Amino acid sequence: MLRRLTTAVAGLAVMCLCFVFAAPVSASPGAFDQAPTYGSVEAIPNPVVVDTTPLRALPLGVREAFVDRVLACGYTDQVVSLLDRTHATTTINASNISFSVGAGGFNGRTTASIVFTVIDSGPHAASHADIATLTDSLGYVFSQGSAFLLDGDDGSSFDFPAHYVVLQFDHVPSIEESHALFQTVGAIDPNLFSTTTSGYTQYGLSYLSLQSAVPDQEFINGYYAAAQQFGVQYTPVVGGTPSLYTGGAAFPGNNWATKPHGESYLGRIPDQAERGLAAIRAGHLRLIDQAQKQISRGQPGRGEHGMVEALSHLPCRLAA
Repeated sequence: MLRRLTTAVAGLAVMCLCFVFAAPVSASPGAFDQAPTYGSVEAIPNPVVVDTTPLRALPLGVREAFVDRVLACGYTDQVVSLLDRTHATTTINASNISFSVGAGGFNGRTTASIVFTVIDSGPHAASHADIATLTDSLGYVFSQGSAFLLDGDDGSSFDFPAHYVVLQFDHVPSIEESHALFQTVGAIDPNLFSTTTSGYTQYGLSYLSLQSAVPDQEFINGYYAAAQQFGVQYTPVVGGTPSLYTGGAAFPGNNWATKPHGESYLGRIPDQAERGLAAIRAGHLRLIDQAQKQISRGQPGRGEHGMVEALSHLPCRLAA
């Protein structure tokens, strides 16, 4: 693993020697695991599909409560099970994939997302083709404009090779803490925060950000400074020099304005799974409808806490 990383960033390491940093840096072996594939998808539908302005306008903690409910209701598990049952995928199962709710940021804004990690090597590995099918299925079920995939250590796995960095917390941060770190990055360099190429996803201890559309050294310097200021660990560090990881990324998506039935997603998903996925999607849209009705009613005298409670107890709507 280190050999692959060193090869990928050796040129950068030489280039970085001319920069002086405020403090010495060191690497903690095993702090971030490059081996799996990482993915994420939002659970609040694209506004072209449903006007979710009332939900999107609520505080981050309320939106997190809704996404927690989506995960607890089992939509992701239903998708994995359906794909396996219909043989649309054959290598993904409960032993090699895990889902959770984590922070996801883009263009200066943070929301709660469903994040997942897939084992893609070893005797129980999921294939990259199956991971792509799963991600398309999740994007379709949750009516998303796009989803995110990154193979942490293989730049050829998906659509394009991508540089990225990981900032390591010493505890699993709240979504608010992750957003505060994103804001710290933005205060140091707005080009890494408030642009359409700037974002991050939180996976447990690991805050992962693909390189924005800036030069390598600007990206490294900005994130290294943010790590020092916020008190988290910058990775990767090669030979004492802050550097970059390289992986393979993709943003599979669908333009719901021009393809209102999710045709781009469906065109990449095996036909035998489409009917079942449509039923799961319908259930999720009903859950969204119930959430928006709760929001419109409000919770007099209970404020944000009351809304969190209401969304945390929405009835699951899995069946068509």
